[in-house]
Amino acid sequence: MNRYALLLVLSMTAPASLLAGAPSSPGISLHQALEQLLSQSPEQALIEARKAEADAIQRQADGLLAAPPALNLAAQGGREQGSFGEYREWSAGIELPLWRPGQSAAHQQLSRSIEGLAREDFHLLRWDLAGQLREAAWRVELAHVALITLEQTKAEADKAHARLARLVALGERPRADLLTLDGELLDLEQQADAARGELSLAQQAWRLISRQEALPAAPKEALAAAQPIEAHPQLAQAGKALERAQAERRSGVLAAAGSPKVGLAARHEQPPGGPSLDALTISLNLPLGSERHRAAAEAPLRYAETGASVQMAQTARLIQLQRQEAEHGLASARRQSELAQRRAATTREALRLAGRRLDEGEMDTVDYVTVMRRSHDAERAAQISVLEIDHWIARSNQAQGLLP
Repeated sequence: MNRYALLLVLSMTAPASLLAGAPSSPGISLHQALEQLLSQSPEQALIEARKAEADAIQRQADGLLAAPPALNLAAQGGREQGSFGEYREWSAGIELPLWRPGQSAAHQQLSRSIEGLAREDFHLLRWDLAGQLREAAWRVELAHVALITLEQTKAEADKAHARLARLVALGERPRADLLTLDGELLDLEQQADAARGELSLAQQAWRLISRQEALPAAPKEALAAAQPIEAHPQLAQAGKALERAQAERRSGVLAAAGSPKVGLAARHEQPPGGPSLDALTISLNLPLGSERHRAAAEAPLRYAETGASVQMAQTARLIQLQRQEAEHGLASARRQSELAQRRAATTREALRLAGRRLDEGEMDTVDYVTVMRRSHDAERAAQISVLEIDHWIARSNQAQGLLP
């Protein structure tokens, strides 16, 4: 009894010191992964298309004409009653749509707002991809550490099993004790197999999200200071979307009023038997417009502007909620970690005392294994709880709109 108890206690309490030194394998940093992912991101095509839209509108606003010019051609001929000869007439002219006062400036403002929106789209894409990479990296890290701790516990249990098997073979311990430990080993193997499956899934998810084979390094970050909400990529992008909607409304209202048109035409008239007539005609077409037509054109544009304003307010509330959740999650993780460390210390001491009782014959193997399992579960929970603090720090930085 004495020999078995000492061996079992010494071997099964070893993971308590080993768990604290379970480092993750080195790998690619989140910053490196983000830069590589951005270069391969298909969403970049949307941003480039928006930049092209802004450039096209700017080129239009820099031109002299509000719309493409039009060419007018006309010809007629005939014979007058009782006359000799034919009457001929033709004319050719061009019509030039001009900018209304303030219309070109409104187009330039629309171009600048779209260009600014494209920049914020890029910043938002970068932030969103960073969040995906953060969560994928932490899933790998937590699964990796969970597997390491289980494998360390199982390795020590295997050693205890081998030693107990020798004692049973020598007749110093009953076979029932060995069967009890067999059950514990099978349970640990089942847990380790599930942990290996979770790690494999986490690694596959990382490779799918990051689009690369290299696994992430330990994604630990320092807690950043609170940032102004206006600097958050989500809110900055929503603000630029509102600016675009406002610029589209101003530009659309001016365009709906119609463009003044200057016409320049040459006319030739050849009456029968008389002298020909050549003339140059200049015309000006001024659309009058009306409040009714202006309101009808503005209504859908104002609706879109209102929708962008509402979206911006909703985004601000969402960011505030994300920050509150991150703050609460971090505070809770710290409390839970403190409790987990205390529980691990308590169960570690309980395991030590259980070993003494087992040595003195006051506890059987079944009860001892129960205490042992609780102790090892508490050790693993304490290790994971420390990582959860760092996980929530990463989430807090993400909620502040910061990159890794």
